[in-house]
Amino acid sequence: MKIKKISALVLSLVMVFAMSVTAFGATEDDIKSKLEAAGLPDAYMTQVEQFLANNDLGEDDINAIIEQIDLAVETKGDAKDIASLTAEQKQAIIGNIKAAADVIGATVEIDVEEGKLVVNAGGKTYVVEATSEVVKPTGVSTTATVAVVAVMAVGIFACAVVSKKKVA
Repeated sequence: MKIKKISALVLSLVMVFAMSVTAFGATEDDIKSKLEAAGLPDAYMTQVEQFLANNDLGEDDINAIIEQIDLAVETKGDAKDIASLTAEQKQAIIGNIKAAADVIGATVEIDVEEGKLVVNAGGKTYVVEATSEVVKPTGVSTTATVAVVAVMAVGIFACAVVSKKKVA
């Protein structure tokens, strides 16, 4: 009877240890993937990658930052760009940005008029400027198309006149 109990205990312990899964904490890559999924522009992602390359963050810091990212994404909702956010949403997201910066001892300054985000962290300054890319027209425009059609029409008319003269 004792052998059955001991063997059952050993077998259950083996099963428990075999089924256990190691839990890994959050990493800096999790921060990057969260920000990419949130649709952070490339200019900001470049600065995030530079910051993470220059600084080592602890697991607690990473989890706190990810929590702020999740809150900002929740606040953003279905908005596609900054212009479609309400003033309350913008302030809440700025609060999330500053709270995430506080976790790592960084300061954040946002200059809306100049479109700059300045982060001072670990003795380094990271600046991101929002640029408005002007779309320049390239290739064929409607003016060129109209000119080509006009030249072709004149050419066809000239061919018709020349052919009538030769026939007559």
